[in-house]
Amino acid sequence: MTPTDILTLDAYANCRDAIRERMIAHKRVRSVQLGPAMRLQFEDVLTVRYQIQEVLRIERSDDPGTIREEIARYAHLVPDGGCWCATLMIEEPAPEARRRVLPLLHVAVPHIHLDIGGIRRVAARANQDLPPEERDRPSAVHFLRFDLDEPARAMLFAGSTLAIGCEHEHYRWSVQVPAETLAHLMRDIGRNANPATHRPDAD
Repeated sequence: MTPTDILTLDAYANCRDAIRERMIAHKRVRSVQLGPAMRLQFEDVLTVRYQIQEVLRIERSDDPGTIREEIARYAHLVPDGGCWCATLMIEEPAPEARRRVLPLLHVAVPHIHLDIGGIRRVAARANQDLPPEERDRPSAVHFLRFDLDEPARAMLFAGSTLAIGCEHEHYRWSVQVPAETLAHLMRDIGRNANPATHRPDAD
């Protein structure tokens, strides 16, 4: 994504309602509920661009430097062809319950994984782009990356099912990813992902 992909404030204001309507539907099909308190929103260039447009709208900024900063800030959420990226929300509306369960569920997040075809597991890399001090602080929002090597991608392109699970004493849940959602996610990965696009710490 480059600054030329971002609409000016005036251009965005003229079509914001239509974009928002499309994004609600787009996000819905890319969202997976994992148990009663966790929801994964799988990101792509469309969801990230929408987030950047909304941030710029709030800040009332068309400044090229600010646009570049926002693109860099959200770059870790754009799939590179060999991974899936997701924002994880811990959802507990009651304030008292949220204060009680948030620290427990926070430590369960690194135990989230993908289950491909019931035989191959891919562990989530949680909050790798955050400073260490922020990773340890209980939060309702986490950033997950699932690195998919060539065998994992081959299984998926061959038609393997996909499940998302969490195995931690405070949160043990598993859910099958709906076919429609999986079809959308398959657009984010390539059969032969370019190794040059992978982050050096992904191995």
